[in-house]
Amino acid sequence: MDATDLYRGPLEDFVARRNALVSELRSSDPDAAGAAAKLRKPSVAVWAIDQLAGDDPDVVVELLAAGADAREAQHAAATQDDSRDALLAATGRLRDAVEAVARAAVGVLESAGHASSHETGRRIRATLQTAATGRAADRLALWRGTLDRDLAPSGFGAVDAPEPDGAQLAAVLAPLRRPGSAKPRRQTQGRSQPGTVARERHQAERAAATQDATAERARALATTKRLAARRVAEAARVADDEAAAAERAADEAERAAQAARAALGR
Repeated sequence: MDATDLYRGPLEDFVARRNALVSELRSSDPDAAGAAAKLRKPSVAVWAIDQLAGDDPDVVVELLAAGADAREAQHAAATQDDSRDALLAATGRLRDAVEAVARAAVGVLESAGHASSHETGRRIRATLQTAATGRAADRLALWRGTLDRDLAPSGFGAVDAPEPDGAQLAAVLAPLRRPGSAKPRRQTQGRSQPGTVARERHQAERAAATQDATAERARALATTKRLAARRVAEAARVADDEAAAAERAADEAERAAQAARAALGR
């Protein structure tokens, strides 16, 4: 069991499944066990969202793609006068995507027998909006289905270049991205366009951040693989010990049988 499995399943069993994960990790990786023990039980609103990552990932990916386009359109609107229409189109798509996922999440609640009040629906929508347009870590958690708390709306944030997604998530979103139709201003003959240097700097910073995110993802994957290898090694050791014990028991049983036959032959 890993964190993804932990956040998918009956909400009322979360604590028991978390305790089982901690027990599983304690002998092979105490640090991972300590981290697992700190994983928070989500609210019912966030739990419903997490389930969609496994039950209906397409609707979640569409939301994340809409959020990525909206973030870039908002950034472009802050630096280009002729990109307002693209921003309106992108935010409209985001609004529709949030509503689609929210309806699906309410359906998850109802199917599981949880109440779906107006307040719960509001919290679902606020969390979806904030995750899709906010920090890269929250977007990744939304995609993986490991959100652990309600998120509060905070707009699109600063007008600087948006924080890039990790390489794996970016590749998943790429086919659904709809780049804005905003066109760059025309260059004045012999002069540099105002803001060009700043935009080029943002692009360079974004490329560097993408590489950092890729490296971070690779390190996380390596940690996961190492943990899995430790589990396999531990299981193999236990199996080998059990096999050796079974062989000893078989030898003892065989000797006892031989002794019994010898006693009968006297």
